[in-house]
Amino acid sequence: MDIDALINAIYDKVQERISVQESSGACETNGCDQDKPRFLILADAHGDICHQALECPVLGRYYQMECALLMDCRCEITDYEAVLAYTMTNENLGKIACGIIDSDYTRLFSQALLAGRKIFVPEEEIELFGYRETAPAAYYAKMEANIRLLQDSGVIIAPNRELQACILDGKTPSSEPLYSPQGPRQEGREFVISKRVITERDLIAAKEQKVCCVVVDQRAILTDLAREYAGKQKITIQRGCLGSSKGRQDV
Repeated sequence: MDIDALINAIYDKVQERISVQESSGACETNGCDQDKPRFLILADAHGDICHQALECPVLGRYYQMECALLMDCRCEITDYEAVLAYTMTNENLGKIACGIIDSDYTRLFSQALLAGRKIFVPEEEIELFGYRETAPAAYYAKMEANIRLLQDSGVIIAPNRELQACILDGKTPSSEPLYSPQGPRQEGREFVISKRVITERDLIAAKEQKVCCVVVDQRAILTDLAREYAGKQKITIQRGCLGSSKGRQDV
C-alpha cells in the first residue's frame, strides 16, 4: 500500500470514529431529553426569572424544559407533566378563578387544571400579594379567595427559593401566606387571632371593635409595633389554646 492510500485509509477510519462519537453525543444531549417528561413554562411576557427556570441545569436533568412563548403558545397541555406559571396578575387570577378564557395564558392554565397537571406558581409572581399592606381587608379577602380556589384545586404556591424542592422532591411549601386577610374572630368581648404572626394592624382591627382583650395562640409571634400598640391602647393579650379559656396567660 503506498503512502497516499495509507493516509486515505487512516482518514476514513478517523472520520468514521468521529461520526460515531458525534452520533453518541447527540443522543446523550438531545436523544435522552426526548425520554424526559416535559415541563412547560407559562408567562404573559418573557422575563429574566422565567429564563432562569428554562435554563436551570438542575431541572434540566429531570425534565425537558420548554417555554410556551417560544412556541407561540402552540402546545398541547396533555403533552406536559407539569406547568410553572409566572406573571399571575390580578387580571389573570380573576379570570382563571371565574373560568374566563380569553388569552393564551388563561387557556393553557385552565387546560392544565382540567387535565390534572401539576401547576407551580412562585409567590413573588402573584400581583395580589403586593397590595397586602394597602388593600382593605374585606376586598383583599375576596380577592384572596381566588388564590385559595387554585390551591384547593392542587396548585402549589411557593417562594422561588423553594420551587426546586417542591418540583423535584414534592416538598410542601414551608412559608406562611404573605398576608391573610381573614381578620380576628370575635368571641363575646374577646378577639381570637389565629395567625402565627400578630401585627399592629391586627390589634388596630381589634380596637375598632371596641374590645380590650385579644387571645392568640401560645406560639404566636407579636411584632414590636403590636406590643407597643397594645400597651398604649391598654389591650390585654392572652396566650393559650385557641377555643378554650383554660390555661390562658397574659402577655
